[in-house]
Amino acid sequence: MYKSFYSLAREPFSKDLRPQDAFLSTDYRGALNALTYLQKSKGMGLLTGDPGVGKTFTLRAFKETLNPSLY
Repeated sequence: MYKSFYSLAREPFSKDLRPQDAFLSTDYRGALNALTYLQKSKGMGLLTGDPGVGKTFTLRAFKETLNPSLY
């Protein structure tokens, strides 16, 4: 019902949202850069945030950039 009211093409908060559809906010890009740094330095990190801010989505988007044969 709200999709037609707001003229949305798809549900905005569905679990199948693609990383290329993400809004590239400063925080989102910063989290991806931090994860890339951890990947290159072979480090360990902790991603924290309030509920609903996009932690899982950010991790899923980062996972899509990894080579499956290496990670």
